[in-house]
Amino acid sequence: MPSHGFVSSDGRYQAAEVGGSTLIVDLQERRHHRAPGVYPRGFEGATLEVEGEETAMAYLPAWTDFQRIFLDHTPADFWSPWPDPREAGTVPLAEVQPAEWTSAAPQVTERVRRSAGDWIAWLIALAVLVFFALFGFNAITWALAGGWQWLWLATGLPAFGIFSVLTMVFVVTTLRERRRVRVALQDLSLERGEGFRVGEPLDLRLLATVPEASQGERTTAPERITARLMRQSIRSEPDGGWTVVDECRDEAVAIRDDTARVGRVLYACELCARPVPDDTGRDTPAQWFVELHDTAAADGAPFFIAGLRLLAAR
Repeated sequence: MPSHGFVSSDGRYQAAEVGGSTLIVDLQERRHHRAPGVYPRGFEGATLEVEGEETAMAYLPAWTDFQRIFLDHTPADFWSPWPDPREAGTVPLAEVQPAEWTSAAPQVTERVRRSAGDWIAWLIALAVLVFFALFGFNAITWALAGGWQWLWLATGLPAFGIFSVLTMVFVVTTLRERRRVRVALQDLSLERGEGFRVGEPLDLRLLATVPEASQGERTTAPERITARLMRQSIRSEPDGGWTVVDECRDEAVAIRDDTARVGRVLYACELCARPVPDDTGRDTPAQWFVELHDTAAADGAPFFIAGLRLLAAR
């Protein structure tokens, strides 16, 4: 898998570490170069800086060797042309199968529901605060009698000021307390059968659980999930080039079923791709896969991508 990718300032060149070497791509001229044993460290204009590490010896530590590759002034045999995917086939599908997913749609809040025991505890706490606020008020009235009664001001004023404010804050914050509703799933498992045939229905079943809620939130599963049957193919252009095309061949909405298994939720739907001439063309290699989208943010990126094994037509 590629990692540690870099892009030149003009966007023409890209470099990434792939399998212990550096893969350099020229997007403008559609060519590439693989530099073994070195790792990319960044671009300075059209110059790529790479680093190679030498093996440490028993008496010497490992050392690194920095090199600069001037991509605008490379020899003719430096680059190799891009392989034609019409002959080599499409790139292996990058599946996305996370263990846990949280919806990217705007999350709502709701008032916190309290049990009878919570309300009793809240009333007791409110009564205590009100008691001390009333005690402070009464102490102020006692001080108005004069004489030694003025000493009650030292206790009454602080008690009344502090506990009256605490009482109002306690009531307001409790009545306005809200929690976030997080739409999420975990332990996702997609059942898609052993294969897929064009023109025949494909049954999808997504099993998942609802993750535990953190403090100040409630978790729930989405009501609906959008499933799309996708086909990735290589389209030839009039100028002799090619383009990778992702097209949606069918779409369905799966509704949540909480009764499938105890503690799990189920989403089930059926997809079917009608056959077209391009599906059987020998010069158009293609691969099929399924995308799962959050219905609340259907235009966003899919959160689950799984490949399908294409079976021969009956």
